[in-house]
Amino acid sequence: MDPFALARALRVEAEALAVAADLAPPDRPVPACPGMTVGDLITHVGSIHRMVTRWVTDGARPAGWTSHPDPADPVAWYRDGAAALTAVLDPARAATVTATWCPWDQTLGFWLRRMTHETAVHRVDAEAATGGASPLDEDVAADGVDEVLRLWLGTHLPPRAHTSGRPVTLRVPGRSWTVALHEGIVDYGPRGDAAAVVSGSASAVDLWLWGRAGEEHLSVEGDVTAVRALRAAVAGATG
Repeated sequence: MDPFALARALRVEAEALAVAADLAPPDRPVPACPGMTVGDLITHVGSIHRMVTRWVTDGARPAGWTSHPDPADPVAWYRDGAAALTAVLDPARAATVTATWCPWDQTLGFWLRRMTHETAVHRVDAEAATGGASPLDEDVAADGVDEVLRLWLGTHLPPRAHTSGRPVTLRVPGRSWTVALHEGIVDYGPRGDAAAVVSGSASAVDLWLWGRAGEEHLSVEGDVTAVRALRAAVAGATG
């Protein structure tokens, strides 16, 4: 996805998250995150934004992260961190080399993409706590599906993931992916017929992968067991 489009999406999603958090009491539960409140959510995302800002500016992973939201106005504290992050993640410098946790991408663009998806999914969480969430932008969501399958499964496949090796195809308008889980490895684009096909809007598929939407928002054909094994592996990979 174009870095300038990602940068615009990051700004929009970051502000939408702040607006949603402002509308809900800080002790309101976040439906998709058991045990987490809106106050916890704003602290979590604000802390991630600050940690990544330090990671980029220092050129190395911070030794730790500290969360000290302003007790009088945690949303303002969050907005300050989001502003600092977007200032550092300049899309015009997306190709700049920097430290990341991705084996194949050590550029500022990695963080621009990662923080856009991190913020967008948690924006949905914040809005869900107020009673209803808007879908993800379709272009952002399609890129998010690709990120989940390639980055998260490709680097964090759980050692005890159910690995039948049966291919599952995911389809959104204009794009598709086929993956098969094997012991310790993911097979991308295997030949032959898929055991199952999951299709829907890009937003629905991305949010399903992240555990924010159920199968009722999708079309699922074929081996449901293989589909649920993929979802379980993603849940383990994304933690």
